[in-house]
Amino acid sequence: MGKRFFVMLLTLFVIVSFAAYPTGPIKVVVPYAAGGASDVQVRIIAKYVKQLFGWDFAVVNITGGGGSTGAREVLKAKPDGYTVLWYHQSIFSNFHVGTAEFNYYDFTPVCIATRGNRVVVTRPDTPWKNLKDAIEDAKKNPGKIRLGAEIGATSHFQVIPMQMAANNGFILAASSGGDMDRITKILGGHMDLSPIALSAAVPFLKSGELKALAVLSPERDPFLPDVPTAKELGLEELVFTQDQMFFMPKGTPEEIVKTFANAIKQVLQLKECVDELAEKAFVIPMYMDGEEMLNFLKWEDERFDRFARAAGLKK
Repeated sequence: MGKRFFVMLLTLFVIVSFAAYPTGPIKVVVPYAAGGASDVQVRIIAKYVKQLFGWDFAVVNITGGGGSTGAREVLKAKPDGYTVLWYHQSIFSNFHVGTAEFNYYDFTPVCIATRGNRVVVTRPDTPWKNLKDAIEDAKKNPGKIRLGAEIGATSHFQVIPMQMAANNGFILAASSGGDMDRITKILGGHMDLSPIALSAAVPFLKSGELKALAVLSPERDPFLPDVPTAKELGLEELVFTQDQMFFMPKGTPEEIVKTFANAIKQVLQLKECVDELAEKAFVIPMYMDGEEMLNFLKWEDERFDRFARAAGLKK
């Protein structure tokens, strides 16, 4: 009787614990610097989570290793729902180039929240009207056009199909930093074109300092409706998005995962949140969870693996 009573009490405690989740602040690890695109988005979401549910998101920036340093903090955290990772497709690129020993399946995927797009930019004085023109130029004049990317990062994977389409006619110009580093090098004449996050590129496109050659989204981007997709230009493989996702440590109880995911889903339905994400981060809600999210992650992982092998990046 005593043992049965103890089991019933324990079960009741677990149920109550899940129902009450969260009872304190949730640490959200952003593996990039404060003020960057990832950071801005999650802080907007955090504001509306607080407004709608009263939950506190303690956003912590842990930089290094292309995002892998911060991700490791969550990987080793207690699976209780109080430590969450906010990450994007770098989880695949880091794994497939060998800078991280873990992949998406080493975490508990929670949900995808937002989608941002990439745009290939150049200086306004270049002769190309679109990305296809630049690729044809590289084919005819190999070794003259400098295509920029951060080696081993997602931008590196995005230029692989461009190089393949140009018969390796581009010079791959390595960047030691992220989007702003490559924008600076393009403006300074040290690179000729590169894929850049829309949030970083838009101010320079509006000022006329940069010119857009193609967006890498499956359909035209709502923020750049007049710019063709690479897919429209015949570059079928060149479809890349930047999807921000929440992950929890492996073994986090399903009830907690569902509670958290459902809260994010509801927040992304708030017009004020959607408008602020668009205005400040140039992203749109792209909610996905459960089996749909897992299928998407598997599909992306297989693509990154294929490109890594094609470019000889696998270690």
